[in-house]
Amino acid sequence: MLRVTAPLSWREGFALYRRRLTEDSMGEPSVHYDMERPDFVAEKGTKEGICWQSVQSWQSSGRLTSGSRLRPLGETSSGVLEGRIFSDLELAPFDRLMIRGELYEIGNIQHWPGHRKILAQRIG
Repeated sequence: MLRVTAPLSWREGFALYRRRLTEDSMGEPSVHYDMERPDFVAEKGTKEGICWQSVQSWQSSGRLTSGSRLRPLGETSSGVLEGRIFSDLELAPFDRLMIRGELYEIGNIQHWPGHRKILAQRIG
């Protein structure tokens, strides 16, 4: 089986904010993200970086689309990102990523030999 690879120069940096369960004032479970201090920061061009690509597998309104648009400076996403990560960094659905100044939430992680595929939805 062939393994997917990507050069380090294609891998983008991000800040990871893990989802934590806490209790609110009534003692009910509540979700918390410490947006002041990221749990992990990956620099651009490092092995922990994520190689973002055009979305190929996210269903949106019955169509297979990323909502990407071509702009004079390249392609820009309008809400959904699909990427590949090649490191062993622990990621989970509902963790949040700050990418290029925008906040995304991980929706799905698929495990493949040599990498994981991540689908993230912009929430910020």
